[in-house]
Amino acid sequence: MDIRAAVFREVGAALRVERIVLDPPQPTEVLVRLAAIGLCRTDYHVMRGERRVAMQPMVLGHEAAGIVEAIGDQVQGVAPGDHVVLTFIPGCGHCRWCQRGLHHLCAEGPRITHGPQLDGSFRRRDAGGRDVGAFCMIGAFAEATVVDQASVLVIDKDIPLDHASLIACGVPAGVGAARHRARVKPGDTVLVVGCGGDGMNVVQGAKLCGASMIIAADIVAQKLEWARDFGATHGTTAQGDELISTVLALTDGIGVDHAFVCINPAETLLPAFRATTKAGNVVVTAITPDTVKQIDVPPLELFATQKAIMGAVYGFASPRLQIPELLGLYRRGDLKLGELISRTYRLDEINQGYADLDAGRNLRGVVLID
Repeated sequence: MDIRAAVFREVGAALRVERIVLDPPQPTEVLVRLAAIGLCRTDYHVMRGERRVAMQPMVLGHEAAGIVEAIGDQVQGVAPGDHVVLTFIPGCGHCRWCQRGLHHLCAEGPRITHGPQLDGSFRRRDAGGRDVGAFCMIGAFAEATVVDQASVLVIDKDIPLDHASLIACGVPAGVGAARHRARVKPGDTVLVVGCGGDGMNVVQGAKLCGASMIIAADIVAQKLEWARDFGATHGTTAQGDELISTVLALTDGIGVDHAFVCINPAETLLPAFRATTKAGNVVVTAITPDTVKQIDVPPLELFATQKAIMGAVYGFASPRLQIPELLGLYRRGDLKLGELISRTYRLDEINQGYADLDAGRNLRGVVLID
C-alpha cells in the first residue's frame, strides 16, 4: 500500500514527509492504521546524531497507538478492528527475560536501532525502490505501519487514542522509574531533574507512591508550573552546584531519598548524585549521546556514601504488565494523560513539533493522523 511517512535521511536534517510503499504483514505481523504518535525526544536524538542508527533511510517514531487493519495467519490475540498501542521493545516471548515476564529486557531489544523487522527483512520501500528501515521495529511517523505481534498490545476501545499513544513510552518510563526501579515509598523525598516527557511522569509516579516532597528541577519555568499540577511540591531552575545547595536546604542538609536524571545525564547526574542522601538512589531515565564515554562520579564518593546509580528503560517493568495497570489508574482518575499533551500536529508539521520540543514549549506534542 502507498502511505505518507516522515523519513530520516540525514543527520542534522529535517524529516522528509514522502510517499513510500508499505508491504502487507507477514504471518506473525500486524498492519496498524496509526492514529496518534507522541513526539519523544529519543527520535530527536536520532535526528541530531546523538543516538546512532544502523541505516538511512528510516521511518522514525515509536510512541504510537492505532487500529488494526489486517493480521498475518499466525497472529494470536489480535484481530482487525482492535485498538492497540505499540511497544518500542518487542517481547519475543522466547528469550530468558521474556520467559520470566521481563519483556523490557527482551534479547531482541538491542536490534531496535538496526532498521529491519523482527524477522530481519523489510516492509518499506521509497520511490526509488530502496529499503526503508523502521525505528524500534515500529516506524510510527506514518499513516500506517506493519509490526510483529511481539510489539502489539491490545487496549480497550473507549480509551482515546491520543491519550493511549503516551502510554506506549513516556508514561511508563517515568511512572515506572519511580514505582518499580527506585521503589519510592510513602514519606520518601524525590528530586526530578528535567521535567519533560519522562520527568513529568516521574513526578506523577512519585505522587502515586506517596512521596512527601517532590522537587522538580528544570531550566524552563513553565515546566515547573506544569510540574505543580502533576504533583511536585517544590520547583527550581537551579543547576549544578546551585541545585545541590537548593536541595540540601530543602531537606535539612540530608538530601533526597531518590533522584531521577531525566535530561542530559552527562551534565546532570553528578549534581543529582550529590543532592541524594546516603544510601539513596539515583535513577537515570534519559539517553546520553553514544559519543559520551564516561560520567564523573568519584568512585570513593560512591563507595563512602553507599548510594546506588541505576538505569531504567520502560520504567524497569514489562510493558505488557505495566501498561494495563497504568490504564487502570487513568480510568480511576489517578493518572493524567490528556493533560500531558501541550499541542497536536499534522504529519507534515512534525519538524515544527520537534522545534517546539527543543525550545521547551511543549510537555508532549502528538502527531494526529487524519
